[in-house]
Amino acid sequence: MDRLKENGLIESLYDAALGHHAWEQAGHQIREYMGSKTLMLSTHDPLHKRADVVLTLGMTARQVQEYGHFAQHDVWALGALDRRIFGKALVGEEVVEDDAFKRSYIYNEYLKPSIDARYMVGSLVRLQGGNHAAIGVHRPHGARSFTPEDAERLNRLLPHVQRALEVRQRVQGIEHKADATNFVLDRLSLGVFLISATGRLLHVNAAGEEILKNGDGLQRTPDGIRACNRDDDKRLQHLIGDLRQASPDVRPAGGHLRISRPSGRAAYAVMLTPVGPGLAGPGAAPAVLVFVSDPAAKMAADLSVLAGLFGFPPAEARLVLALMAGKQLPEIAIDTGVTYNTIRTQLARAMARTETRSQLELVLLVTRALGGVAPSVIDG
Repeated sequence: MDRLKENGLIESLYDAALGHHAWEQAGHQIREYMGSKTLMLSTHDPLHKRADVVLTLGMTARQVQEYGHFAQHDVWALGALDRRIFGKALVGEEVVEDDAFKRSYIYNEYLKPSIDARYMVGSLVRLQGGNHAAIGVHRPHGARSFTPEDAERLNRLLPHVQRALEVRQRVQGIEHKADATNFVLDRLSLGVFLISATGRLLHVNAAGEEILKNGDGLQRTPDGIRACNRDDDKRLQHLIGDLRQASPDVRPAGGHLRISRPSGRAAYAVMLTPVGPGLAGPGAAPAVLVFVSDPAAKMAADLSVLAGLFGFPPAEARLVLALMAGKQLPEIAIDTGVTYNTIRTQLARAMARTETRSQLELVLLVTRALGGVAPSVIDG
């Protein structure tokens, strides 16, 4: 019976780490498995002196808040930390003598009067990045104390607690990266559309939403995005399909096309590029990043973003944006009112600034950086 409970609990831990259900569900199973009244699971970042309470059961929100004051007096946790005991479950008496515990400040001011915690079994667990986690389960006054057998039961869970919390860290890192990426994308006047490997539209920035709302050349569909003009849409879907289905070992360069607009306004310039996994958060690996440029849109925000990311001065930033829109160097020279040689000099400086070796590599690096993808994937 124990083994069945353990297997279900282990599965629940990983489901919680991946966000398939709340940590409380795994917590209730831990509490039942250990026969405890209260439970606390937390992670700690010693370098930045931060703690994150992952899960508490049997405690009110106020009691959890009060623990923030008493944590510096937690003789159980501090005793294990001082002795550098990681990855081993211990009953309370193995960490601090019972008489010393009953005289402690945290017991008399918090554990006894507030949450009725008399007995404990718990452990510290090392996590990646120099962090660690603390798990403790407690029984009240009048209950039987924890035994070495109880500690061994918790020991069998510890490797899975460790791995589940490390998965949680990675998931949170991906989510934070996606949030930061989306913030940058929303500052662009370029419309940006992120399309998954299955063709689903994962993210549209603010400018892209405006383009879709206007319905002047591009529209949102259950299948992703489509061009209003049938011939344009055929070319667009062909490019998206090629990039979605490309082998991970062969990274295509992407492509350009123009999307005509029913209003008669200047056509959208569209650039597509493949991207790697991790950009859109857990569970979704994007495959295609689509940039849509409206020739009439102001690009002051875009210049600021490129300056912040790469240190481009305005002239080089304008050049890179024009290249992303599919324009050729002679056309850019005419549009900006400078000589062709000046444009070539600006291109050379932008390539030197980004340590790229060709015009194509420069454009790919910038588009993938705007999409939150590490530049190293260009050569990988």
